[in-house]
Amino acid sequence: MGLDMYLRGDKFISKWDLSQRDENDMPLEVKRPVVDGFEVSEQVLDLGTWRKFAPLHVYIVNEFADGVDKCQRIDLEADQLRKIAKALRKNELPKNDDCHGFFFGGDEIWDEYRAESEDHAKSFDKAAEWVESTSWGSVTYQASW
Repeated sequence: MGLDMYLRGDKFISKWDLSQRDENDMPLEVKRPVVDGFEVSEQVLDLGTWRKFAPLHVYIVNEFADGVDKCQRIDLEADQLRKIAKALRKNELPKNDDCHGFFFGGDEIWDEYRAESEDHAKSFDKAAEWVESTSWGSVTYQASW
């Protein structure tokens, strides 16, 4: 058990190809992929995962969920993802003393993650670029513990 953290992209798969039109100028219907006999209407992309990086978790919950931590999905837009990347790069995450919880790890692992902040920031920048480049996608953060 522990603090598991997921940054996910949800991409809707339309059954209409808006770039192609029929003789009545209506979008063409396309076949969606089928899994286990059912059409797939959404793909879930793993944009980033962390384990016990409590300072990052506390930052996201405080900034984008009004400090409410119920392992809920937190929707993030591109500018918010970039704000997280900036906080990582500028060492603006909460101090270790503000991040303790029974399943949240401890100072040693948090300091290791902080030392890798540029790599983590790149994950959030890449997620921001992805959500801006797709018209049918959204990004969420969710943790479990």
